[in-house]
Amino acid sequence: MALIRDADLLSEDGSPSAALLRNCIGEHKKELGRLKKLHDYYYGDHDIKNRTRSNEKAPNNKLVCNHAEYIVDMSTGYFLGNPVKYKTESIDSDSGTKELDITPITDNFKDVDIHSHDVELDRDRSIYGIALELPFATDDESPIIDFAEISPEHGFLVIDDTVKHKSLFGVNYYPQYDVNGILSNYVINVYTSNKYYKYKSKVLEEPNTYTLVEEEEHYFGMVPFIEYKNKKSCQGDFEQVISLIDAYNVLQSDRVNDKEQFVNAILVVIGASFGDDSEEVSETVKTLRDLGVLELPHDAQALYLQKAFDESSVEILKKSLKDDIHEFSKVPCLSDANFASTDSGVALAYKLLAFEMLIKQKENFFRQGLKQRLKLMCNFYNIKGFNLDPGCIDIEMSRSLPINRTELINMVVALA
Repeated sequence: MALIRDADLLSEDGSPSAALLRNCIGEHKKELGRLKKLHDYYYGDHDIKNRTRSNEKAPNNKLVCNHAEYIVDMSTGYFLGNPVKYKTESIDSDSGTKELDITPITDNFKDVDIHSHDVELDRDRSIYGIALELPFATDDESPIIDFAEISPEHGFLVIDDTVKHKSLFGVNYYPQYDVNGILSNYVINVYTSNKYYKYKSKVLEEPNTYTLVEEEEHYFGMVPFIEYKNKKSCQGDFEQVISLIDAYNVLQSDRVNDKEQFVNAILVVIGASFGDDSEEVSETVKTLRDLGVLELPHDAQALYLQKAFDESSVEILKKSLKDDIHEFSKVPCLSDANFASTDSGVALAYKLLAFEMLIKQKENFFRQGLKQRLKLMCNFYNIKGFNLDPGCIDIEMSRSLPINRTELINMVVALA
């Protein structure tokens, strides 16, 4: 989430000092452990993969049931399955009512395939709790605005400590490696309200090693670095259920372990011997394994030493964990029997109520970021001679839901 600093710490031209940059990067790096874990869980690298057993010969299956990916993809698809639409308010003029022309913005969005970019932004929000966007002017003869997605693991926004939380500057930093894969230096890109600065440094922890290698003006009129929050707490959609996901992985892994142990049960022989020495015992065991036949004296017996487990109880626990994951993440399991019925649209809407409330919250914060984007774009195109007002542009979002056509047809027939 955005870092808070006093605006008086900036230089007269609005740029941060190397010492301030180092301080902010140091604070951001404290969050990297959490951000990396969220990244790893989405991509299937869960804690269960690091589990070890004291007995190295015992079964140690490491099953990953990736509820994190399901939760993120489901909420992203439901929220942005349909592209965001932009419309203008009608204004009254001497010639009558007309719509403001926002063609430069809508054409710009088509050229850069803004919907695909929005989906990736929302996926970042769902994983990390925030998403970062960097608008920039292209190098074309007639430049337009393109948009880069900045990983929250490599960037952050700094805001002031007033109630307005005005953006002070944005930072994108990352390591650079030579052809042998050895770290050569770090690149620190800084975006203020009027300029872009590029620094290089051998050591991030030493601000006196920060060397300014590039500086240029931009024409956005404000900081071209946007933070999209997922919710007020800036948490990812599955962050609060990670412990439940871990428990589900352990349960499923141990079920397979138990099956393997059941198959590899110990054979106990009572009243008989496999041999007088280890060589004879080994030969008898080999014969038993190859032929599957065991000859015993009249009063001897053989049985397997097995670990008893109650499969029905394990299944109940599995269902309980799965239900809790979906309940507390507020993302429903659409393969559940509750969604396989022929309920009416109203009944299904009630089943999706918690999910819809979550998406509505995500929508409100996403809208704030889109408004910031529109302000930057209007500033850019107004320099070119257009007359665009971001306050007159409406943002419309719709859910990606299947349509019950039978119910709609019956309703139309009844109304007719």
